[in-house]
Order: sequence, then C-alpha cells, then structure tokens
Amino acid sequence: MSVKYTLFFDSLVGESVAAQFLLGLGLGLVWSPCVGPTLGAASLMAAQRNALPEVGATMALFAIGATLPLLALGRLSSRISTNSRGLLLALGHRGKIALGAVAGATGLLIMTGFERRLESFLVGVSPPWLTRLTTSF
Repeated sequence: MSVKYTLFFDSLVGESVAAQFLLGLGLGLVWSPCVGPTLGAASLMAAQRNALPEVGATMALFAIGATLPLLALGRLSSRISTNSRGLLLALGHRGKIALGAVAGATGLLIMTGFERRLESFLVGVSPPWLTRLTTSF
C-alpha cells in the first residue's frame, strides 16, 4: 500500500500543477484557523460598507505580508530538499524502523497486560493538572 502512495507523491515532485494544487490545499487546511479572524473581520466590514479604504488596505497588506514569507519558505525548502534528498530518505527509513519498534513494544505491553500497570504508575507520578487535562475529554 505504501508503494502506491510513494509512487503517487513521486509523480507530484517538481512544479506540476497537481503538486502545487495539493500543496495549496494542505496549506489552506492548516492556515484557515489562523487567518480566519483577520479576513473575517475585514470581510464583515466590507459587507457593511464600513471604512472601505481601510478594509482594502488591510486585505492588500495582509496578502503581501502572507505572500512574502511563503515565497521565501518555498524557495528555501526547495533548495534544502534537493540538496539533502539522500539524508531525508535515510532518516525516513530509520524513522519507520523506530516507529515499528514502538508499535511492536506497545503491542507486547497490551498482550501482557503490563500497559495497565504502566498507566497506573504514570498517572501516580503525573501532576494533577495533567491528569485532569487528559481525562476531561
């Protein structure tokens, strides 16, 4: 299954339209909660026809301020990923092995029932605020 995903993402490497679309889609999902209040307030003021020059200036400056770091980050990340592709692949391989070991150890803890004793110990040594935080949802 991972081979399919690898081949899919390998085909999106570079400056293809599909790659840029997926990158923008991911950025939009991550970024929406952050920009919502600013753009929402400006849109609301524009809809009410309040202070239209200020709204236009706010949106224009926001667009410029958001675009410049993204362009710089895109340029930098492209150079870094090109120069360190081999290192990133090796780290990814080691990461898979480490996560596999963690998953195996977790499975062993569950099969032996030791995870309950470990959980009790960790709850006992954790600060009360952390226990409340993790059990309140």
